[in-house]
Amino acid sequence: AKRMKTGPGINVANLVPGTKEYFVAQVKCYQASGEEQKQLWANYVDLYLGGIRDPARHDAGTLMEFAVNHHLAPPSSASTTPVVMDPMKEPLVQRVKAFQRASPEQKEAWKSFCGTTCDPARHDATKLQEFIIMFGVP
Repeated sequence: AKRMKTGPGINVANLVPGTKEYFVAQVKCYQASGEEQKQLWANYVDLYLGGIRDPARHDAGTLMEFAVNHHLAPPSSASTTPVVMDPMKEPLVQRVKAFQRASPEQKEAWKSFCGTTCDPARHDATKLQEFIIMFGVP
């Protein structure tokens, strides 16, 4: 089954309040609003949700509880504007992602290299090239 992608570029106008997709977008917008909010979510999931940081991997009830208890604002289109990636960086990102998918060991190599920011798209091209050379990424 195809997974719904939430994050940059999602059309919040199409979200129905009370649905899992709505709560996922709400939590993601909350995290994107600042480092303090991102850290609060991280602490919450570490303490109560087994350390699973991706809101899409939690059920609607769990996300709703977090949203209510922490007074989250409705998801806003301001924090979900599409991100245009540097055309020089895009192939590097795709290479790192393919490398991660190839094996659990390769995924772990990326995680140990990248620190707390696991999404290759959130690293600059220089950092991606460094990883590609260091690990011989095809």
